[in-house]
Amino acid sequence: MSSEATSDLKPWQDNIAVHFIVQEEMQKHDKLPLWQYCYPELAATEEQIAEVERHLGYPLDQGYRNFLRCANGWKCFTQDIYLFGTFDLLGSDLMRTTLEMLDIMDDAFPLVDDTGFFKEELLPIAASTVAKDLHVITKPTAHEPGIVIWFAGQEIERYPNFEEYFLTMTDYNREEINALKRDACR
Repeated sequence: MSSEATSDLKPWQDNIAVHFIVQEEMQKHDKLPLWQYCYPELAATEEQIAEVERHLGYPLDQGYRNFLRCANGWKCFTQDIYLFGTFDLLGSDLMRTTLEMLDIMDDAFPLVDDTGFFKEELLPIAASTVAKDLHVITKPTAHEPGIVIWFAGQEIERYPNFEEYFLTMTDYNREEINALKRDACR
């Protein structure tokens, strides 16, 4: 791997390390425990990512792609949300369930009316294993590619890119630490 390619990954290595440290702190204060805590998966290979891009028929968002080059998904990335790796993008059971959830949402109230994006412009990248939360990224063919949208029955929040999404989830974990500390004092 060239030094230029490795330097592209340094911010992601740092972001992942910080997120993991925040999760360790959260686990320390989670006395019940409320959540599971997992390590990120090992980095995806270029071959795995290329296979996903062939399967999907388009290139992955560069930020998400660089994340995958450092961590091929992350179970319990934030609480019960699984951040998809190449296995999921190729059609795991969780991806199939997430796509069904997206269909149900679109049937109930067309996503384009709520978000400005057609369902076909959205690629699921994360989902809850127990709730109705799902996170999608707009495909490169969308009128605004690379936007991440969090749904929980309806749009909850929108992020301009994958990195902002990732950093915000890290901040939400920090907020969870504060909530766990407050609960411990009661």
